[in-house]
Amino acid sequence: MNKFFNFIFWPALAGLVFAATLLLTPRLTILLPGLASYFPQPAAPVPLASSTSAQFSYSEAIKRAAPAVVSINSLQKIERIVINPFLSEEEIDVDENNSLGSGVIISADGFIITSYHVVFNPKLDVFSRDITVSLNDGRNIKARIVTLDEKHDLALLKIDAEQLPFLSPANVTELQVGNVVLAIGNPRNVGQSVSFGIISALYSREDSFVIQTDAAINPGNSGGALIDINGNLIGINATIVSASGGSEGISFAIPAGMAIDLLQQYLASGPSGYLGVNGEGLTLAEGRQLFGKDVQGFRVIEVTLNSSADKAGIVVNDIITGVNDTKIMLNNDNDRNEALQAIAAISTLEPGALVMVEVFRNDEFIRLPTILGFGEPLLYDVPEQVRESAIPIN
Repeated sequence: MNKFFNFIFWPALAGLVFAATLLLTPRLTILLPGLASYFPQPAAPVPLASSTSAQFSYSEAIKRAAPAVVSINSLQKIERIVINPFLSEEEIDVDENNSLGSGVIISADGFIITSYHVVFNPKLDVFSRDITVSLNDGRNIKARIVTLDEKHDLALLKIDAEQLPFLSPANVTELQVGNVVLAIGNPRNVGQSVSFGIISALYSREDSFVIQTDAAINPGNSGGALIDINGNLIGINATIVSASGGSEGISFAIPAGMAIDLLQQYLASGPSGYLGVNGEGLTLAEGRQLFGKDVQGFRVIEVTLNSSADKAGIVVNDIITGVNDTKIMLNNDNDRNEALQAIAAISTLEPGALVMVEVFRNDEFIRLPTILGFGEPLLYDVPEQVRESAIPIN
């Protein structure tokens, strides 16, 4: 019996004592701090990585660049001659075509770069006369063409707005095949969106080069921004190679430096002044009939928002009767073009020039000091088209 007791009881008792010692050790180290150094310390807990810090994101680059990317809606009016066998004279049918694209603000005072084919439809041989730019903040502003570069598929637009977010070009010498790029635009008019890819190739093109990327580019992305991971502008999305008309991973962008060059060339060439009104001629006879006074000139039908005319206080239904010391003289219907020419003559002045515009309003003549803005050139003659294997993506 003693042998059995010694064989079973004492080992069990020793095990219980050892277990109690292990359980009481943390408390003993609190009561007797000197003991802590004789016992192994538990490993520090490894913090679980949060979902936001663990994943790599390009959101900062997009936040920086996206406000400077705009949507462009250009209305193109096409006149077609319709021969009606029941009428002796030909009829002119006016049709409209909407072109959707994207653009990039490249200066705080409203210069926007886009693709040439967004404002000129090569299939219809017609330029856009009515262009609306939708900003990232929700504003819709009328734009005008200031210069065109068909060779490099670029167009420079101007809107009357200030303190706009804009993008500056990256250093193109640092571009390499394999660099990550992001394309921002308005594909298929779904709203601003971003696609991801890399630089697939860099091709020499006469005096410049083009950037090939596999970032998803679709119709509507034309004129949009191709940016690097820091949010700098590296290219203007221009064309795709596609049998279906959709993205197949082969698209091309014009280097952003060429867009800046186009702006600098325009500014260096001495751009024309711009008033910002549309209207029609009012003859002396019509003025006497309407107002009972000798009133003749240019009847204002539309004033462009934020234009020079708008800032000067010119409003719809004003009659512009003179510019500086020159009166507008319309003695009969044949002189209506004189009013248009008088307003067009303003374009010979430089932006920033101060002119005194005389208007007839509320039965009195008033003079309004007006500072001209940046104007649009008279270059609506359709240039010779350039056919390439790549197709436009507007």
